[in-house]
Amino acid sequence: MLSHEDNELLCRVGRGTPMGNLMRQYWIPALPSAEFPNPDCPPKRMMLLGENLVLFRDSRGAWVRWPRIVWVSARQSR
Repeated sequence: MLSHEDNELLCRVGRGTPMGNLMRQYWIPALPSAEFPNPDCPPKRMMLLGENLVLFRDSRGAWVRWPRIVWVSARQSR
């Protein structure tokens, strides 16, 4: 059984954590390409490794990832 400290070390994947740094060295599939059928289709927001991201395809069809986007819900914007 893992100690609490070892469990924390292995489970925390935020930016700057040991496991987060390790995971960011590898390709991590986020969404299927079918979610973005055409260039300039609506963006999708998601959380991956504890980071808020916005994913979309630009006018040329290239993938774009925007990190550190602050999400504002409709309730918060009123």
